[in-house]
Amino acid sequence: MDFMVPAGIRLDLADGSVCLPDEVKIQLSGRRQLYNDKARVLRLDQHSQVNVGESVEIPLRFRVSDQEKLWLTRGDRWVPSLISGPGKIKYVEITNISDRKLILQRDERIGLWLAGDRVHRLPGYVSVGSRRYAEWQNPKP
Repeated sequence: MDFMVPAGIRLDLADGSVCLPDEVKIQLSGRRQLYNDKARVLRLDQHSQVNVGESVEIPLRFRVSDQEKLWLTRGDRWVPSLISGPGKIKYVEITNISDRKLILQRDERIGLWLAGDRVHRLPGYVSVGSRRYAEWQNPKP
């Protein structure tokens, strides 16, 4: 493994990933979870195609607790938004912000529910209501 350092490859065991010289991250298979089993991953349950400027809604099928906080991630071509429906129903709306049709694969990771006092350590995740989340919702021209 001595060849990895001169080649510019970084092994991040805390994150369970390998970072290549061009900053591309590869997730390692079979790694341990960063969080306990109370953390819940929010994923797409089916393959979706989203036209330019349109969006798709994902209903949150489980009860949302006041003790949990939702952390969302975005893609290069899509932005998620938390939408409140009638009653206590909530949706995550994924909007295509690119100039091409967007194809979202089944099991695409959209977010993560964590206990309210926990902070997500992976880059690219923001908590709903944070300043970075607001920047995603209102991009500067």
